[in-house]
Amino acid sequence: MKQLVKILTIGAMALALTACGERVEIGPGEVGKISGANGYKEGVLNTSKFRLDACLSQCDRLVTLNVGDSAKTEALEIFMPQDKLKMKISVQTNLTIMDMKKVDPLFSRLPAKELSGYTSQIDRDAVYTMYARQIILTESREYLSQFTIAEVASSLDKINSELRERLTKKIQDSTPFQVRYAGITNVEYPSIITEAQENAARRREEIAQEEAKLEVSRVTLERELSEAQLQRRIDVEKAEAEAQTDRLRAAAAANPTTLALRKLENERAWIEAWKAGGAQVPDTIVGNESANLFLGGHSQPKAK
Repeated sequence: MKQLVKILTIGAMALALTACGERVEIGPGEVGKISGANGYKEGVLNTSKFRLDACLSQCDRLVTLNVGDSAKTEALEIFMPQDKLKMKISVQTNLTIMDMKKVDPLFSRLPAKELSGYTSQIDRDAVYTMYARQIILTESREYLSQFTIAEVASSLDKINSELRERLTKKIQDSTPFQVRYAGITNVEYPSIITEAQENAARRREEIAQEEAKLEVSRVTLERELSEAQLQRRIDVEKAEAEAQTDRLRAAAAANPTTLALRKLENERAWIEAWKAGGAQVPDTIVGNESANLFLGGHSQPKAK
């Protein structure tokens, strides 16, 4: 009787285990494989929820791997042979894993970290470190070291584009990753270069300021010269006008008509002076004014 009860109990437990395996989940951006007693079972599983097969010993385990987008930044110090100087850059990549044919071998090549009694996870960084990181470091150094620092500074966009194409092709051909983005995100030039550039910029600014001052002085001098030239023209024209006036006066003074007119004006002035002295105006004047000969019995005015 006791033996029968034991058999029934064991049968009930086996039935319960068969019906109630461990509940597990493959989250968004993850894939998984079932690891059993004899290694990984065939096939890669996508996002889903399910129960593992029930067991008494050597139970199955779910192993997951994150295959979603992930950004990585690598800081490099590159020796530039032509300049014999070191330059620091940062290379950023955004990677994802999409090809399931490349995913499947990763489970058998990389160790998984246990998360619980029934689940484990392969570290995403371990995949990146093993397959992509060294390619990024090597290709970036090899490509950039062929340029001078001045060439990198003057053609950074072009060099960055070419490096992006180079990294993308190499990573996608040699690793399980697909490249969303790859390129230089930061460049730190040697201090001697940046100081030289700053000094050159400072000199250009000083030259520009001196040229501006020189331009102001030139404009000022040109204005003063124009004003002096204008003043000289005014003085010359004024002198010419005065000279012309003098010439006209001299010509008028030598004209017979002018002389006769002046003589009459002098005679009139003499007559007016005569009248002012109280004398009678003579009937006849003989000779010129200096002779003062009077006819007709009139007396000469007395001097006062």
